[in-house]
Amino acid sequence: MVGNQVKEEQESPSAPLLLRLCSEKTTFEVQMQQRIHFNMDEVKRLFEAKSSYEIMVHTLYILVLKNKKGTEVTLSKNGRMLIKRVSDEKEARAVAQDVLQVALKAQQPPQ
Repeated sequence: MVGNQVKEEQESPSAPLLLRLCSEKTTFEVQMQQRIHFNMDEVKRLFEAKSSYEIMVHTLYILVLKNKKGTEVTLSKNGRMLIKRVSDEKEARAVAQDVLQVALKAQQPPQ
């Protein structure tokens, strides 16, 4: 994937994702196709119970996580993710799906 090209794949019926390599080519941006909002306090609680991620930062709008491989994920209240320290798009997609598997349990109704 190059520059601003967007690649679309459907991983599961509830979580179609759009991935894009950011301009500095060190971070993948991930967005859900559907509108989504998370209760960030609930997302934090869910990740505290999951030993595979360490919570680096928590606010009302973002949660920064780090997994055991050192991959950093910034999850926004609106479902947007920035994924750093992955080797390729395939790894970024796998990390995004792993994070969403937990975070979707804290999804809020559309506003």
